[in-house]
Amino acid sequence: MKRRTFLATTAAVSAPAVALSAAPAVAAPLAAPAPGDASSAAAETVRLVIDGISHDLPPTTVHNTTLAATGTAGQARVTMTGPYSEFSMAFPSPYVPGLARVSVWLTGVTPKKGNLWLKLFDGDSEEWGTLASRVDPAGFDGRTRVTFEPQRLARMTWSGKGDGRLTHPLRRLVLVFFPDDKQSADPLVLDIDSVEVVGDGGPVAGWSRTGALELTSGADRVLVDGHGRLLDWTSGGRVQSPGVLPLAVYYDNGTGVFSDEATVDVTRVAADEARVGLTVPGFFAAELAVRLRAGRLELRPTAIRNLWSRPILRITCPEVAYRVIPAEGTMLGIAPKWGGLAHTRSVLAGGFYANYGMPTATHDLILFEEDDSALGVYSVQPASAKPYRPTQFGFVGARAREESLTGLMHRLDAWIAPGGSGGLPATRLVAGGTAFDLFAAYRADNEVDSWRGLSDKLGPRLRAGLPDAVHLKVDLWQPTGGTWATGRPEAALEYLRAVPGGPYSVELASYYSDGQHDHHYPDFLTFDYLGGPAEFQRLIDTIHDGGHYASAYTNPTWWHPDSRAVAELGGVERIGIRDGHGKLVTKTHTDNLGYLIGGWRKAPRALILDQLRTFRDTYGLDMMFQDEIARREYDYSADFCAPPYAYCEKLVEQTAQSAAILPIGTEGVGGDRLFQTLASSLGFFLNTMQGDRANTYDGPNRNGVVVQQWPLGTGVMHDKVAFYPHNLDRGVDTTENLSWALAFGLNLHYQAQHMERDFRAGRGFEMLKGLSLVQRRVAGRYFGRKMTAFRYLTEDLKVSRTVFDGGVEIVASHDIQPRALSLPGNLGTVTVAPHGFVASEHGTPTYALIDDAHHRPGHLARWTGGRFVPELAWYPADLAGYRSDTIHADLRLTATPAELPAAGTTRAALALAAWDGAPVDLSGADIEWEIEGRPIAHLVTDADGSVWLAPNPGGATGWVTVRAVVTRDGVPAYSGVELVKLTDG
Repeated sequence: MKRRTFLATTAAVSAPAVALSAAPAVAAPLAAPAPGDASSAAAETVRLVIDGISHDLPPTTVHNTTLAATGTAGQARVTMTGPYSEFSMAFPSPYVPGLARVSVWLTGVTPKKGNLWLKLFDGDSEEWGTLASRVDPAGFDGRTRVTFEPQRLARMTWSGKGDGRLTHPLRRLVLVFFPDDKQSADPLVLDIDSVEVVGDGGPVAGWSRTGALELTSGADRVLVDGHGRLLDWTSGGRVQSPGVLPLAVYYDNGTGVFSDEATVDVTRVAADEARVGLTVPGFFAAELAVRLRAGRLELRPTAIRNLWSRPILRITCPEVAYRVIPAEGTMLGIAPKWGGLAHTRSVLAGGFYANYGMPTATHDLILFEEDDSALGVYSVQPASAKPYRPTQFGFVGARAREESLTGLMHRLDAWIAPGGSGGLPATRLVAGGTAFDLFAAYRADNEVDSWRGLSDKLGPRLRAGLPDAVHLKVDLWQPTGGTWATGRPEAALEYLRAVPGGPYSVELASYYSDGQHDHHYPDFLTFDYLGGPAEFQRLIDTIHDGGHYASAYTNPTWWHPDSRAVAELGGVERIGIRDGHGKLVTKTHTDNLGYLIGGWRKAPRALILDQLRTFRDTYGLDMMFQDEIARREYDYSADFCAPPYAYCEKLVEQTAQSAAILPIGTEGVGGDRLFQTLASSLGFFLNTMQGDRANTYDGPNRNGVVVQQWPLGTGVMHDKVAFYPHNLDRGVDTTENLSWALAFGLNLHYQAQHMERDFRAGRGFEMLKGLSLVQRRVAGRYFGRKMTAFRYLTEDLKVSRTVFDGGVEIVASHDIQPRALSLPGNLGTVTVAPHGFVASEHGTPTYALIDDAHHRPGHLARWTGGRFVPELAWYPADLAGYRSDTIHADLRLTATPAELPAAGTTRAALALAAWDGAPVDLSGADIEWEIEGRPIAHLVTDADGSVWLAPNPGGATGWVTVRAVVTRDGVPAYSGVELVKLTDG
C-alpha cells in the first residue's frame, strides 16, 4: 500500500468545520496546525464546492506554489513553479458519500500545457488514489474545467488489504501539476474559479421511483425518472439493470460533462418509447430517444448540440448500466480485449474498472454472463451505415463494494464542432440466457447474418482442402531458424519437400527485395534475394506439388521511403498519412522506420490491387496475407479533411477490393467490419501465446482472483472467418495452447523457423505431424461452422466446453495436471494428458489427447471400438507457459555423418544413447526404426547388429529423417529424430 506524507514547504491554517448537505459529519473537524506553521498565503482562499455548497477555504499545504486573490470573490490565482508543484485542501468535515467526480474550474489567464493530478487522502494521510488529467490551452476561451472521475481508480488497492475497498471518509485533496516543459523556468499560472466535488447520488436502490414515467413492451418494463435515469429495467422475468445513467459528453481536452448536471425533460412518445431532453448550459443540449423492446433497451442520441468552444470527441451512452453481482454462482465480465477476457465475480466484486476499444477489441460488444442470464451492450452500426464510428466500452465498479453493483459503459466517437450538432447510432442493452443469445442479437441488429459465409469466400480448391490444412509460415531469410540456413532461401525448398503430414497452408515471408523482414515495403514483387521471379515461381510450384496452398506476406499500410515503389509514387510526402496536426505518421518495426500509407489515394490503391492480380495471375497464389489492416487506429485524416474515423472506412473499402481478387487474411483482432470480406484472421486470439501477457491468465492476479481467456473474438463470427493464432508469433507449440486453440475454435499454426530447435530437442517433425493430425481430425470438423455455446464447467475455469453447428463438441482441460473429463452420454470419463481435450460429434467421441503414465505429454488417440486407441505420441515444446523446449525425446540418436553425398557408398552410422549421452543397455529390447521423407535412402543392418542409413541408387538429393522406438516390457521409449541431408557434394 502506498502511504505518503504531505509536503509541507508552507502550511496554512485549516478552516473551521462546516456541515455538509450531502451527509452528516462522522468525525470531529480537523485540528489546525500550530500557529507557527501559518504563512501569508493563509489569507488567500480557494472555493471548494461540495454537492452544491460553497466553502472558501485556505490551502492546507503548499509546495512550490503561491496563491493570490484575483479581485473576484472565491477565485484564486495559483502560481506553480518547478517540475513538481502542489497544494492541498482539507474538506471542512469528513466527506462520506460515494464520489462521482471532482472538477477544477479554470478561468482568466490561459494555462500552460501539462498534466494535472488529483490525489485523494483520508485523515491518516493514506493515499486513496491518484487521477490524472490534461490541461490543454488550445482553444481556451477564458473558462474551462478539468474533470476527474474516481471510478477509474477501481483497479487500485486503496485500503492496503488487496481487496480494492474504498476507504471512507475523505479528508483532503491535493492538486499536482507536471508541466510538459519541465525544464522551463516559466511557472504555471492558473486562475481557479472553484474546485467542485460531486457525490454519486447515494445508493441506486434508494433513487426515488416516485413520479417516474413507466415504459412497457409486453412483460418488459423500465422507469424513466426526472433526472433522465432509467430504473428497474425488467426483462425475462428479472431485473436486468436497477439503474442506467444515460449519457456523458467528452470534449477533445478530456473534459467530461454528465447527465446528472443537466436540466431534464422527459416526454412519452408511445407506451414503449420516451424522449429525454438533457441540457447543461454552456456545454451541450441533447435529445435522447429511449425505446423498450422485448429483451432490448435502446438509447439513441438523435441530436446533440455543442454549446462549448471545444469539439465534442466522444459520447458515452450509456454512461453506466448497473448490474447486481450475485451472492453466489457464476458471473463473468467478458470484454473483447485481445480476443476475449473473462473477469470472475470476485474481480467484479472488488470494484474492477477498465476501458477497452478497437483495434484491440474484435467486436463492439461487452457483456456479463451468469449461470442462466446475460447482459450486453453494443451499438447498431451495420456495414451499410456510413460513417462507422469507432467505439470504446468497459466495466464500471465504483459501487461494487458498497452496493454489490458492477456496470457496463459504452462510448462512441462523435466529433461535433463548436456550435455544431449531430446524431449518433443507437446503443442497445440486450438481455438473454447466454452470451450466444447476445451474439445472435448483435449479428441480427448489425446485419452480419447477411454476410457471406466462410465457404462462400473460398474457391472450390480451398473449400475442399483448407479445413484440413495447418497454417505454416516459412520465412525465406531464416527458413529453419538455424544459423546454417540463414540467408539461404534454397533451404526452404528442401524443407517444403521433406515436411510430413499436411496439407499445409504455406505463407511465404521475407521473399522480397533483399530478404529482410520489415524492409523495403512495398517492393513485394522484387525478388532480388531469391535470384529473380523464376525462383519465386519455383517456390510456389514446390508448394503446389506437395498438395499444399500458397500465400505470401504483404503489408498495404506501412511502407518505407527507400523502397523503389515509394520513390516511383513520388515519395512519402505524397502518399503518407498525416495526423491531426498535419504531420506524417511513422511507426518503427524491428528497428526500422516506416510511414503509414494513405491507401485511399489513387496511386497507392492501384499499386496494392495490381500486385494482388500479379500474385494471382502470374504466380498462381491461392491466398494473400495483408499485415496490420485489422490493427490500425482510426485518427489519421488531416490530409483529406475528413473526421478521424474516415481512415477506418477507407481501410474497409480497400480490404473489400483486395478480397475481390484473392482471399485475404490479416493479423490483429480489431474491427469486425473487415470480417465482412476477410477469409482469415491470424490475430492475438490466444493471450497465452504472448510472453508478456501469458502470466496474467490461468492464475491469480494481484487481488488474488482469476482473469481468464474467453472466445469472444472467435465466437461471434466463427462461420464467417477462419481464425488462427498470430502468424508472426509462435506456433501452437505447447499443449496449453493446443487446448486453448481447440476450445476457441481456432485452426492451427506453426512456423518453419522452429525446425532447428525441434530437432535439437529430438522432436524433429513429430510436433508438426501431431498438429496436422489434430487439424484434420478435430479443427477441420468445425472449420466454417457457427460456434453455438461456450462455458467453463468448473469454478477454477480449468475445464471448458465448446459447441459448434453440426454436433461438433470440444471439452478441453486447461490444467497442468492430468484430469478426468466426461465423455458424451453414459460413456463415463477418460483421463486426458496435461491440458488435454476430448472431441466428439453427434454425441460420439472422435479424438482426444489422453494421459500416458510413461509419456507425460500424452498420446493423440482416435475413438475406435468403444475406446481411445493411441495414434501418435504427442511431442510439444512445453506443456504450458511460454515456450521453453523442456520436452525432449527419451533417447538420443546420432547419425554420423549427418550429411551424405547422394551418389556413392558412404553411409551414416546410427547410434542410440541416453538423452544425456550416457550409454544405454538395449539388450532384450525390441527396436523399431522409422524412416521418413522422399524415397532417397534406406536402412541397412550389418551382421554385428549396427544400423546404417545409406543413399538409394540414382543420386537423388534431399532430406531424410530417422527415429528409433525402443520397447521394453511393453513400454515404448522414443529416440530423438535425426535429420540426414543427401547432397550433390
